[in-house]
Amino acid sequence: MNINRKYLRPSEVEEIYGIKQGTLAKQRSHGFGLPYVIIGRKPKKRKGGIVLYDIEDLEKHFKTINKVEVATA
Repeated sequence: MNINRKYLRPSEVEEIYGIKQGTLAKQRSHGFGLPYVIIGRKPKKRKGGIVLYDIEDLEKHFKTINKVEVATA
């Protein structure tokens, strides 16, 4: 069965894009990096929930980075 998915967990982002989970966590804690969502976190709580990365947002992010790198090269 092939299920089309819209979101990736940090471990899957690491596997596909090569960005370590620790790097993703550090970026989230400092408020920059790849766009993400957290589901299952109670309001006003700072911990808990599941971190997910929207595949479309990741693709847009990487396309933007590539354009900047090409423009400055």
